[in-house]
Amino acid sequence: MSEFLTTKEIAGLLRMKERKIYDLAAAGDIPCSRATGKLLFPKEAIDSWLASNTTGPVPAVMASRPGILLGSHDPLLEWALRESGCGLASLLGGSRDGLDKFAARQGMATGLHIHEPDAGGWNLETVQAVCGNEPAVLVEWSWRERGLLVRQNCADTIAGLKDLPGHRFTPRQAGSGAQILFEHVLSGENLGPQELSP
Repeated sequence: MSEFLTTKEIAGLLRMKERKIYDLAAAGDIPCSRATGKLLFPKEAIDSWLASNTTGPVPAVMASRPGILLGSHDPLLEWALRESGCGLASLLGGSRDGLDKFAARQGMATGLHIHEPDAGGWNLETVQAVCGNEPAVLVEWSWRERGLLVRQNCADTIAGLKDLPGHRFTPRQAGSGAQILFEHVLSGENLGPQELSP
């Protein structure tokens, strides 16, 4: 559903008097709807109108983004999207994949959890490196617990990462936040992904 602005809101946005907004609407010079006799201004149409009336190259920030959520898969987030009725599609190919697609303006938001051991944190430096000057806001949404899922008949023989070689192992996809973290933890145990049997 489109968001609509009132005459007062559009006047504030354009830094004009409300009377001027009424004149623009009467002349058909600004996108508006006259629902029930009240002027309403569809935000998407106003954004497009502003972009089309901009001289010189249109800044990337003004280009629209598709209504797609990218990045890391999270069952709770997927449920929230579905229950909210927001109409966003999802393309969940992992944290790094989502961030790269976000930087390429292929979606409007991305879920990510990329461990940054050198910085002692998560996401921030990677987002700055990938997005550059592109405006982005990071919102902490949830915390995860990570671990290994093992078959019941292996539970007694696998007490830690050093016990994994010799067992069949299925990694997460390359570029997923969980896989990036797993490879870092493996290196701390002097192990590499090549030592685990797929």
